[in-house]
Amino acid sequence: MSRRTTRLHNPITHALARPLITKSLHHTTIPAATGVVSQRMFLSSASSGGSNGSRDLTRATALVYSEYGRPTEVLKVLKHTLAPPGEDSVQVQFLASPINPADINQVEGVYPLKPPMTTHLYSISSSTNNNNNNPPVAVGGNEGVAKVIKVGSKASSHFKVGDWVVMGSAGLGTWRSHGNFLAKDLTKVRAVEKMTEGGDSSDLDVVQLATLTVNPCTAYRMLRDFRQLSPGDYVIQNGANSGVGEAVIQLAKPLGVKTINIIRNRPGHEQVAARLTKLGATHILTDDQLGKLETKELVKSWTKGHEVKLAFNCVGGKPTTEMARLLSKNGHLVTYGAMSRQPLILPASLQIFKNVHASGFWLTAWNDTHSTVERQEMIDRVVEVMKKGQFEEIECTRNQWSVTTVDMKVLEGRLLDAVGRATSGGHGKQVFLME
Repeated sequence: MSRRTTRLHNPITHALARPLITKSLHHTTIPAATGVVSQRMFLSSASSGGSNGSRDLTRATALVYSEYGRPTEVLKVLKHTLAPPGEDSVQVQFLASPINPADINQVEGVYPLKPPMTTHLYSISSSTNNNNNNPPVAVGGNEGVAKVIKVGSKASSHFKVGDWVVMGSAGLGTWRSHGNFLAKDLTKVRAVEKMTEGGDSSDLDVVQLATLTVNPCTAYRMLRDFRQLSPGDYVIQNGANSGVGEAVIQLAKPLGVKTINIIRNRPGHEQVAARLTKLGATHILTDDQLGKLETKELVKSWTKGHEVKLAFNCVGGKPTTEMARLLSKNGHLVTYGAMSRQPLILPASLQIFKNVHASGFWLTAWNDTHSTVERQEMIDRVVEVMKKGQFEEIECTRNQWSVTTVDMKVLEGRLLDAVGRATSGGHGKQVFLME
C-alpha cells in the first residue's frame, strides 16, 4: 500500500467522534503466523469492577494507530470513555509521556515488540457502535508517569488513589490521557502517604519520572549485570550523548566508576563534550580517534593500571570493533543498540588472548524474566539517585496534551506536530505533558 493510499483511507478517521468505552488490560498472545511478538497487553472486560452509571465513566483521549506506517500519517486521536477498573486493576491519569525512537519504530512496524491491535477500545454495549466497522487499534508509547485515580478492590493492597506509577514493561500504550491497567503491570514511584508529608520523590520533575523506565534502567542494569565493578574501574561507551549514554555517566559516578565516552566528530561536538563533562564524564574521545596507536597510549595514561571492564555499544560497525580493543583482559562488550546498522565484528584475537565476552541487552526481555519485586527495587534505586540530585533533568520540548479539550482536530494537530519533530530528528527530545 502506498503512503498516499494510507493517508486517504486510514480507517480510524471514521470512528473518531463517537463516544467509546475502553476495558482494563489483560494478557494477549498473538499467533506466531502473524509475525508479531507475544505481548502481555491489552484490553479485557472491566465489568468485574462494576459500573454505577455514567457518573463512574472517565472521558479519555489516546493517540492510536490501526496500521503501520509513517507515524504522522497513521496516528490519530481517539476519543473514548473508560469504565471503572476491574478488581485487580487501577485507573490512572497520565502526567507525562516521552516520544522515544523505539516508539516511532513500533508505529512504523519495524520494532521487534509489536503491541497487539484490538477493537476493545470501542464500546461493546453501545447500539451505535458496531465493532465490525471499527478497525483494531494499538495505543502508541511505552514510557510515562501517571497518577492513580481509581483502584479496584483487589489492587488496593498495592496502590492508593494519588500514588504515582510508571509502566512495569513495554507495550502497554502510554500516549493517552487515561487508562486502566493491571496492578501487576505498574511500578510505584511516588507514594501518596509520603507525598503528603513532603517526602518521597515529591521534588522530582515530572519529566524525570516519565523518562525513568527506559534509558536510566537500561544503564542501571548494564552497570550491574555483566561485571562486578569497583571504585576506580573504567567503562567505555559509544553513543555517549544518547539517553542511555548520559544515564551511564550519571549512574557510574556515585559508584566511583570512571567513564571513557565516545562521541561523533561533527560540528558542535565541543558543546556535546562540555555537556557530558558537566554530567560527570571522566574522559571523552571522538570516533575518528579510535583505532590509532596514540589513542591506545592515551587510554593507558588515563587508566593507570585500572581495568576497562565494560564496553557499552549502541552503534555497531568498525568503530565498535576498535572500541572493544580498548577493553582489558576478561572485559565484556554489551550491545544494546545498532544505530549505524552495520554488523559487529569481534576479532578472534580478542576472544582468545584477552577472553573478551560479548552479550546483547534488551530491557524489555529483562522485565519479562524478572519479578515485580525486582523491578520495583531497580526503580527505587534509580529514583534514589535522582532524589540526591545526582541525575540531571533531561533537555526536552514539552508538548501540551489538554485532557479537557473538546476540539479533537486541534489536539491531534498539536500531538502530531510533536511526533513529526521526534521523527525527523534534530529537534531534541519531545515529551507529551498532560494538563
